[in-house]
Amino acid sequence: MMASADTKVKKLESYIELYHQEIFEAIKIDDIKRLKDILDELDRHKPPTIKKKVLNMGYRKVGDLTALSVAIEKEHKLITETLAKCHEVDVNKASLLGITPLLLVAEVGWLDILNILLQRGALVDAAPFGKLAEYNKIAGLTPLISATKYNHPECVKCLLAHHANPNHQNHSGISALMLAAEQGYFECVKLLIQAEAYLELAPSGLVALRLNLYGQTPLFCAAKGGRTDIVKCLLVCGANPRVQTNNGVSALWISSQKGFLEVVELLLNAGAETHVAPFGYRADKLTITGWTPLYAAMKSRKFDVVKLLLKHGANPNAVTKFCLTPFLLACKICDLDIIEACIVAGADINFTLSGSNANDLNITGETALFIATLKDRIDVVKFLIEKGAQVNIQNHCGVSPLHLCAKSGNQELVQMLIQAGANVNIAPQGKIPIETLLAVETPLIAAAKKGHVEICEYLIQNGADVNAVTMTGVTPLYTTTEEGHLDVVILLIRHGADINQSPKGHVARDLHIENQTPLLIAYINVTSERGSSPFLTICQHNNVELARLFIQHGARHDIEVKNVFNRKINGLIVAVESSSIDIVRLLIEVGLDVNYKIEGEDETAGRTPLFCACVKGLQDIVEYLIEQGADVNGTENSGQSCLHIAAAMGHADIVRILCEHGANVDQQFHLEGKDVTAYDLAKSLQHDHVCQVLKSFNARQSLHCELSSDPETN
Repeated sequence: MMASADTKVKKLESYIELYHQEIFEAIKIDDIKRLKDILDELDRHKPPTIKKKVLNMGYRKVGDLTALSVAIEKEHKLITETLAKCHEVDVNKASLLGITPLLLVAEVGWLDILNILLQRGALVDAAPFGKLAEYNKIAGLTPLISATKYNHPECVKCLLAHHANPNHQNHSGISALMLAAEQGYFECVKLLIQAEAYLELAPSGLVALRLNLYGQTPLFCAAKGGRTDIVKCLLVCGANPRVQTNNGVSALWISSQKGFLEVVELLLNAGAETHVAPFGYRADKLTITGWTPLYAAMKSRKFDVVKLLLKHGANPNAVTKFCLTPFLLACKICDLDIIEACIVAGADINFTLSGSNANDLNITGETALFIATLKDRIDVVKFLIEKGAQVNIQNHCGVSPLHLCAKSGNQELVQMLIQAGANVNIAPQGKIPIETLLAVETPLIAAAKKGHVEICEYLIQNGADVNAVTMTGVTPLYTTTEEGHLDVVILLIRHGADINQSPKGHVARDLHIENQTPLLIAYINVTSERGSSPFLTICQHNNVELARLFIQHGARHDIEVKNVFNRKINGLIVAVESSSIDIVRLLIEVGLDVNYKIEGEDETAGRTPLFCACVKGLQDIVEYLIEQGADVNGTENSGQSCLHIAAAMGHADIVRILCEHGANVDQQFHLEGKDVTAYDLAKSLQHDHVCQVLKSFNARQSLHCELSSDPETN
């Protein structure tokens, strides 16, 4: 008996599974005839409970949706209608996610099917819930919200007639009215308002915070979407025009930022406040803290909205967290029409950026004129000056608009500022300029450094001091010489620049430029023999014209200075080290000693110009110096001769020239406890080609062992 019962149960289960699968296959291919045949067969041959079970079983492949839900989802309307009318079908059977047939029909928008389901007892406010629904972002989604989302006003009307809750909010806090307002579904909005949907209902809670929805009322959503008719409707019905989200973003702010002029005008006329600005953590994160609707519209270049807001009293001087105002932003944008509108509305033309955030952004002290100057906008600068902008304003680094123009090379702006009263000798002062080495740098020094000769001339004509000195001791002549601007050098000398003035004091000393005259820096290469010089120079390009000009105007060409190794050198030494044959010739011609020796206590003490040329292998300079009487057997203080260093460096051609001009091939100096010759050095360093040259001049080898060090670095 037991076995027989088990067999019947299994047979019944197989029937159920078979019919269940056949119904699913019929729905998939939209075969209404096949479906009806199956239903008739179930009616004829099986008990009613079998049919009910088959029709209300969920299909695992589609998330446990029933046959009715599958038919709706596939939008097979005839099959849907057939199943919806079948009294065995449970119209409230939900899937694993909580999705009901009524929710699906509301989404599709079939009003007749909706009515059938409601008449059969479908729950009008049934909605998915739980973690699975939340994960799939459908938690709290009612048929009314779904019908609204897909703009099916007839379905919305029907659901409301069946007492659907117009104020239900989904898991994120979104209501049907909020959704309709944002999407611009005007008919749905009217129906929901008629059903007494709350006009101020807005998302709240942690989920709303995370999704940045907190506090967004239907009016806010309509304003955000630029839905003019809906905004007007909501305001007429009493919606609050001053509504703000939790971080201070108002309906007026969002519509201003997006440039919805008509919406902005509606909100302003309804009493929206122009001074309200975002605040708090999220506003900080978005860097919009303190942005008024006017600033937001300005930032988005919505200039028609800007003008409207200004007419309604918006403040052009409202300061953001980062210290900017709408007026200063207008000057950054450089729209003259908007700048003028801001001034008419009361903009402070000389407002100065200040505060810790301005310091962090390095903009403290900047004004509208300063900003316009940075942008090289002649028209804006001219307008601001005409309106009373202070031309001698300085930022926190002491830089003035004139300094900026002189440096950038905008001559027209330079002339305009000077004609408006700019101080031609204005210069940075105070702690920050001292820290940044800008202290006392006049506009002329800035222009000279960049080689703007016409600007330099105009500044001088208007009283600029040609011998002004910075905190580092640098003059206009010094800096333009350093940069190699010959035309500016000529101009400055013609106007009385002191050609022998050189940097003095502890700052110059720290920078290793103390006592370096303009002529001397004209000799110095980008790097010296040992990479010590910090200066760009003219002689790097072998430009002797500048050096000759200095000498012709009385520059001291015999001056000596100490370099970074504390050794005393002159122009001839650095000219040789820069490989500048023309400079070398010039200095010998004007009387510098061809056998001058470096003074000091390091390993280079006692070196002559010829020795330095031998180190570098400069054949043309070596030949010239010898022709001018250089001592080929002169030694540095260590006793090392020109021939020694040339042999050690592997310069065979230099070795030959020295030998041909009487160099002592057997001269020795003390190295590693031994007396060594040039041949010993070449042999030890495996310069075989040098050894061959020395042998041809009867050089002898005094050592029979290897040396461990290089005489150049010893």
